[in-house]
Amino acid sequence: MARTRRPRVPRPRRDPETARNHLLDAAERVFAESVPDAAGLVRVAKEAGTSHALITHYFGTYRGLVEATLQRRVRAVRARVLERLEEPGALQRADELVAILFDALADPVHARLLRYLLASERADASSIGFQDRGLKLVSTRVAAALFGEPKPRQLQRVEQGLLAVVAAAFGWAVGKQVLATTLGRTASKELDDGLRHALAEMAQLFLVKDLERG
Repeated sequence: MARTRRPRVPRPRRDPETARNHLLDAAERVFAESVPDAAGLVRVAKEAGTSHALITHYFGTYRGLVEATLQRRVRAVRARVLERLEEPGALQRADELVAILFDALADPVHARLLRYLLASERADASSIGFQDRGLKLVSTRVAAALFGEPKPRQLQRVEQGLLAVVAAAFGWAVGKQVLATTLGRTASKELDDGLRHALAEMAQLFLVKDLERG
């Protein structure tokens, strides 16, 4: 007796943006368990339930996938900062804004991706989520909130202040174990919180000088 074949049910087709996000979601789950160097296209493809050829179709290379994963995370952090800036009195609560950055950098996935992409020949700021000038956008928004129509010098001062905060937070996220040792201490939440508060206070003092000048 001949077997009756079940009709093949076609997989639902995803639009490109949905498919791309599906692959990025899978990549984040993989990177939550393993550093990028130890993962690879095949593992991410397996997690996504697809072929690695589809990943290269959307991202070109494995590095392209890692870059896109970090880029999406960086943009999410920026969106949260911009949303918080819309709240009344947000700039008087600078510690909350700095906390958003610290929380993102404390995430193991974020830290792993940063270390991978900033290592040796992979270091290329234009390809790890920053080429759309997110810090410039945040600086412009902060300057407008502080000065209305800021002068070039005032905008430059805001940019310098925010750049100092971001650089310090990045440096701490990547090298906190070594930096804590130079103080004869070990990395801890207490040190995280202390640095966050210090950066917020320094940023406010730095910007207040321009407000006092009028």
